[in-house]
Amino acid sequence: MPDTNPLLQQWQLPPWSEVRAEHLLPAVERIVADNLLIIENVIATQVDHPNWDDVVIAIDEADARLAETMAVIEFLTVIRSKDPDWVQQSALSSAVAEQFLGAKARNPALSQTFQRLAGSSIAASFSDSRKASLAKILRGFHMAGAGLANAQSEKLGQLNTEIALMQKLFMSNLKAASAAWSKHIADITLLAGLRPDVQEHLAANARQAGLTGWRLTLEQNTHQQIMTFAQNRALREECYKAYCTRASNHGPDAEHFDNEPVLMVLLFLRHEKARTLGFDNFAQLRLHDRMATDTSQVGAFLRRQIAVNAASLAEETKELQTFAQKQGIEQVEPWDHDFLAEQLRRQRADGALDDLRQYFPLNTVLRSLCRFSEHLLGIRISEDTQRDRFDENVRLFEVTEHGQPIGYVYIDLFRREAGNDFAWSGVLRNRRVNAEGRPALPIASLHSNFTAAAAGHENLLSHQDLRVLLHEFGHCLHHVLTRSPHYNLSGISQLSRDAAEFIGQLFEHWAQSAEFLRWLGIHHKTAERLSETRIKVALSALGAQRSRETAILLMGALFDLELHSGDGRSIQQVFDDVQREFAHLPIPAYCRFANSFDFLATGYEASVYAYKWSGVLASEAFKRFEREGVFNPRTGRDLRETLLSGDMKSLPEALQAFLGQPIDPELFAAMPG
Repeated sequence: MPDTNPLLQQWQLPPWSEVRAEHLLPAVERIVADNLLIIENVIATQVDHPNWDDVVIAIDEADARLAETMAVIEFLTVIRSKDPDWVQQSALSSAVAEQFLGAKARNPALSQTFQRLAGSSIAASFSDSRKASLAKILRGFHMAGAGLANAQSEKLGQLNTEIALMQKLFMSNLKAASAAWSKHIADITLLAGLRPDVQEHLAANARQAGLTGWRLTLEQNTHQQIMTFAQNRALREECYKAYCTRASNHGPDAEHFDNEPVLMVLLFLRHEKARTLGFDNFAQLRLHDRMATDTSQVGAFLRRQIAVNAASLAEETKELQTFAQKQGIEQVEPWDHDFLAEQLRRQRADGALDDLRQYFPLNTVLRSLCRFSEHLLGIRISEDTQRDRFDENVRLFEVTEHGQPIGYVYIDLFRREAGNDFAWSGVLRNRRVNAEGRPALPIASLHSNFTAAAAGHENLLSHQDLRVLLHEFGHCLHHVLTRSPHYNLSGISQLSRDAAEFIGQLFEHWAQSAEFLRWLGIHHKTAERLSETRIKVALSALGAQRSRETAILLMGALFDLELHSGDGRSIQQVFDDVQREFAHLPIPAYCRFANSFDFLATGYEASVYAYKWSGVLASEAFKRFEREGVFNPRTGRDLRETLLSGDMKSLPEALQAFLGQPIDPELFAAMPG
């Protein structure tokens, strides 16, 4: 009798609506059991004459089957987070998968099978891409501890398990702390300065909680609106203090969800992992597959960027203080910065920023981004409204070339209660080609945290929203346009953090192009186009008072790097030492930056620097578009051929091919912050 579990069927796109809680654990247990048999067979049969299909492709197919199943489960868990049975089955399934994957990664017999293949006579004739794939697999075994003695290997496995648990606890505490605080407002005058749609969102929050009036939360979008636009200074101060003390022993919910002990354990475990693998510290471990060679190079890069940014930070701080005094504020406090900076920008823009959102309706922008990508990259992107999706608000897009599908993108635009409080891109399938030559098409997903407009109103994007959308859209295109046939070289999930962030950073640059914005911006009611003059004035104003944002990014990156150096300093000592390197970036003593710094538990640990590192490279790459045209399809094709093809070449090699010249060794030192 055939198994009817939808997770055990072959699918081109996931059978979202068919999957129920009772399907999860049986499917994962079955796949794990099948994979164990495949591994045993590969080890037993590939002894004397190992070959590519029966070793690499066999294991890749097994890996992909489990990864794709777990991706479906994890995506649906966000949607079905209020179903206790689903949440329980999802957690049990994850535990089974993680245990299997940990053991598989450290399996010495499997590692030796791959080593025999790499050392065989046929390996010498492998293509460059096969050699790259095999080398990456062997590095993976090494980094998982497959070559360690049994006791050390078991220790590493236990460390990885505990690290995963601590990361989940860190994020769980942060989400609980953010949800614990709210402020009920009965007097709308306290919300002066906020747009009507933001006020309506806060009113909807109140209604959802059974209240009248308005309800503020620490959700990222709401908090940023308060800090940037709320005229009531006391309200900004209260929200700031609640936000910067989340998950700590300070603030309104002190000690209830304190992440400091969690982070202390997490740092210890990561350091132990690094030492077990032969690295001096966890930061050095994280650089094993990066463009940067060691932590001293990254530290020097960050400090050069800090120095470059320092002059503009000092100048803008002085300018803001002068402006504040004219507004009756003698001393600029941290909760004043975003508000005053926005007021100063608007004064400088002389009306150019007023109602700018009206020119960027979300649906129109999304359609235009598809057309832009089609022209630039030589593809077609069409929305598919007929096939199954994991939620009615999710949209599915098919990417085709020469009339044939080459990948798919799911787009989930609005924040979900159980989802991340930031925009991100995910992977449901990596491209790969099986032993019969049949490709499995890549599937990416874009998840934004936009706040949905009230019924009957248009969803409008700010310039910052547009940057975020371009960034994540770039990631998704990067994933589906990969050309590698090899599972472990395909898509964004297989890239190092600096390489993965590069394309997202590059696509953000189109949001700074006056020519692109003039083409993109169209008023959602009148169909009026933005004038060239207004765009240039708006971009100039939007670029003002940004050195503080750069400084905060650099502070976080340096703190992250130093925190993972394992030199014995406490978390607060590291933060205090780092903060002293920023003369005009005061942080109140009661703030607990580390406790809510989610980069420390979401895959960016000891890697936050990559945002700035890849940003510098992206700026260099975009110069070619500025020279040759931001819509130039020939330049776009070169981008696709060199930088969007997967992990077959390192980022420096791919960028050199795109630029047609070596990367300037002084680039990092010379690039402005």
